Amino acid sequence: MATIEKRDTGEGIAYRVKVRIKGSHVQSATFKRLTDARRWAQSTEAAIREKRYFKTSEAQRRTLSELIDRYTLEVIPQKGSWAHDQVTRLARWRAELGALSLADVTPAMIAEGRDRLARGATARGERRSPLHR
Repeated sequence: MATIEKRDTGEGIAYRVKVRIKGSHVQSATFKRLTDARRWAQSTEAAIREKRYFKTSEAQRRTLSELIDRYTLEVIPQKGSWAHDQVTRLARWRAELGALSLADVTPAMIAEGRDRLARGATARGERRSPLHR
């Protein structure tokens, strides 16, 4: 939903538009004319709902695989003895969700992956213990 706020800037009137749609980041812009503000609000809302609105943010330009690679290079070497376990877990997430942009990875996707892992068997065919889920 879009809201338009009339503001006196000292140099004249400006209209600030905020578009808030559940599941998407708040988008905002400022205009000198109310008609421009309304037009932008309408087109931005439609584009977001139709999944066509892509503000160039880091989360949309990067994939989960890129994040995992960077973490593996920069953080894991400092982790010590349990780093190997972490690398193994990250490889599993890379295989499952790595191709997605960070903006597209949702908490629900992560929960589904976690639950699938918990229901599955270990490499030895045994049921997973609660400690390793």
